Amino acid sequence: MEKPENLYQSLHSTQKDPIKDEAAVKSVVRDLVYETTSEEKVIQNLKPVRIDPSPESLGEAKSLKKKKMRKPHEKSRRLNARERRAFKVYDIPAEAHKYDIFVQLNKLWQGYMAEVYSQGANPSQFAQKLLKADFHGAIFKVIKSKNPSYVGIEGIVVQETLSVFKIISKNNKLQQIPKISSVFTMEMECCPGVFTLYGPQLQFRAADRAVKKFKPKPSIDL
Repeated sequence: MEKPENLYQSLHSTQKDPIKDEAAVKSVVRDLVYETTSEEKVIQNLKPVRIDPSPESLGEAKSLKKKKMRKPHEKSRRLNARERRAFKVYDIPAEAHKYDIFVQLNKLWQGYMAEVYSQGANPSQFAQKLLKADFHGAIFKVIKSKNPSYVGIEGIVVQETLSVFKIISKNNKLQQIPKISSVFTMEMECCPGVFTLYGPQLQFRAADRAVKKFKPKPSIDL
C-alpha cells in the first residue's frame, strides 16, 4: 500500500534572493493600497493566516486556549480582627518589654514633633496638629483616671489602639491605659511647657485621628 502524501509539507519559494522576494511583495501591496499609504507599514502589520492549519498548530492553539481558560490564582486575603487576635499579630513579646529598647523611638518622635512645630508657631494651629499627631514614641504621664492605680504611670507610648495606650515604664513594665477614663500630660523638647491630653478626645485609631476635624469643647468629663 502506497504511503499517503503529506499535505502539510513546507512549500519552498522558487526565489533564492530575499531582496527580490521583498520587492515582489511590496509591488503587490502597492497595487492594493492607496497611494498615500506606505506599503512598508502595511507589511509590518500583516499577520499570518493559516488556511488549512496542520495538526501541530491546532494542538498549540488548543493548549493556549486551555491556559487562558484556567482560573487565576486566588488573591491573598487579609486577616480579620479575630484572626489577628488569634495569631497575636500586634502583641509585643515579653522579651521586648524593656524601656531602653524604645528610647530610640522617643528620639525619633521628638524629631517628628520638631518638624510639626516648625510648620506653624500659632498656638491654636499647633493644638489641632497635636491632636492629629502620631504618639508612638511620646512620653505620657497619667495625671487623672477613674482607676486610681493608673495615676502616676509614666513611660513611652509603644502602641496605640482605638481605646488604649500601651505604655512601657522605666521599670520595664508594659501597661494598657484606657483612653476614655484618663488624662495625660506630655512634654516636648521643641516646645516649652506641659501639654494636657484628654483621653476621651483621642478615642480613634492613629490613622483615623489624622484626618478627623476636632471641635473645641469647653469641658470634658471622665
